[in-house]
Amino acid sequence: MKQNIETLIVTRSVVLLQGLGALLESLPGITSVKGIRELANAYEWMKAHQPKIVLLDSDVLGNNSESALEKIRMMSPKTKRVLLVGEIQRVDLTPKFAEAILIKGISPSALTTTIINLLSEKGDEYADSNG
Repeated sequence: MKQNIETLIVTRSVVLLQGLGALLESLPGITSVKGIRELANAYEWMKAHQPKIVLLDSDVLGNNSESALEKIRMMSPKTKRVLLVGEIQRVDLTPKFAEAILIKGISPSALTTTIINLLSEKGDEYADSNG
């Protein structure tokens, strides 16, 4: 039986959205990639869809990264949160607020590996059907 894996990308950058969207759509099992530009709209969509993974551009989160990531964890506890940052200094957010942190401009192969690893965590239905 084929997995239905929904993903969400939250960014105002059209280039980032298109690149990440194309990469995610190429991964096995991912059936839906939604792009949203504003955080308030992303919250509404996440409540309704409970995506497997959300990639969040830190530029959209602004100074509220921690509270936004915590809100997402509370409203959609099974969603894996990947924070996209422009600089390495934001790494301190990872352990408590996001499952992964990636610097924008990361190689496609490194991003793919990260996403597959998140989808393949123990107890995950993705691992059962694709691993």
